Amino acid sequence: MKRALILGLLLFGMNAQAHSGKDDKIFELQKKAIYFDIKVQLATGEITLEEAQRLWHIRVKHLRKEEGK
Repeated sequence: MKRALILGLLLFGMNAQAHSGKDDKIFELQKKAIYFDIKVQLATGEITLEEAQRLWHIRVKHLRKEEGK
């Protein structure tokens, strides 16, 4: 049991190392772009706060789905 746990943690660590870096930075920049786009719409009065929150969740969810492809 102990060996299986150690092997699992080792594989998880290797997987985490392999996926960190450039992709995470691109994802965060895309989220920032979505945030500022929604912030502009909110500041100009095109949408309400509730609509902005809903739009944020929808667009980030869509972005995560694109990242999974």
